[in-house]
Amino acid sequence: MSLFELVALPGKGQGLVAKSSIPKGTRILSETPLFTVPNMSAEMLEVAVRPKLKSLTKEEQRQFLALHNNFPGKYPFAGIVKTNALPCGSGAVVGGVYPTICRINHSCLSNCHNNWNGDLELETIHAIKDICAGEEITIDYSDGGPSDTRRAKLRQSFGFDCDCVVCSLPPAELKASDDRRRRIQALDEAVGNPSRMMSNPAASLADCFALLRVLEEEYPHTTSALASRLYYDAFQIAVAHGDRARGKVFAERAYKARVVMEGEDSPETKKMKALSLNPSSHSSFGISSMKWKGPKKFNPDELNDAELEKWLWRQSK
Repeated sequence: MSLFELVALPGKGQGLVAKSSIPKGTRILSETPLFTVPNMSAEMLEVAVRPKLKSLTKEEQRQFLALHNNFPGKYPFAGIVKTNALPCGSGAVVGGVYPTICRINHSCLSNCHNNWNGDLELETIHAIKDICAGEEITIDYSDGGPSDTRRAKLRQSFGFDCDCVVCSLPPAELKASDDRRRRIQALDEAVGNPSRMMSNPAASLADCFALLRVLEEEYPHTTSALASRLYYDAFQIAVAHGDRARGKVFAERAYKARVVMEGEDSPETKKMKALSLNPSSHSSFGISSMKWKGPKKFNPDELNDAELEKWLWRQSK
């Protein structure tokens, strides 16, 4: 039974709406692409798409041609692809076009996460927060950052002015959101600095904790991709300095976040699960030092919640 229906939405064309309540972590949809194409110029893309389009059924052709085109003109097929294609994996140069997933509209505070599952060769959509019946299903098209940056890029790439729940906040609240998102960008960049991770792990871990708190404020009740990534960053900080115990906890949290966002069958989820079972199997274990190596018999499961958090983020000293 489908969890959603495709409906007309004022000012948005069509979109997906939940038919019933959808719990966080639910796989709402998985879909095979109509076709995939590499990133290339519009002229070359137009040529590449034509034979792929001819190979589709009449219904699939209709579905493709019904998708939005933000680049009308000389290369109509290329315009549809450039407007709608989703990358087949992080940093992939190949993108896929989907008859249903490409109907999902944008929100800067989305309730779903899209992900390419390379093992299944499917694009998946998971609820990253609880969704109410009648609520629109949304994903985030943007690269983050403050509202003026997001809205300009969305206008350029997709041809609409974002008026989502964040972008339409009153001025004072929007400024507060923009400040948080600038802070998120700055902390994410700092956390991702590998040399600092090695030379000053305590500061890097403190930045991970600060980033987590800002994410919780900006994305309440939501499992964001950034949260999963920061737990993995924290894992790498810990294991690079020989800390199996903290590495295990951070990997477990990264794994749980991936399950929500991508499901148990995602390659990244499987990777995080394996690391949670054996943190020292990571290639960077002890690569910088062993100064965070703890006692063998220490069991963080014996700590209460408050004690665990203080220990985990090295705030007890």
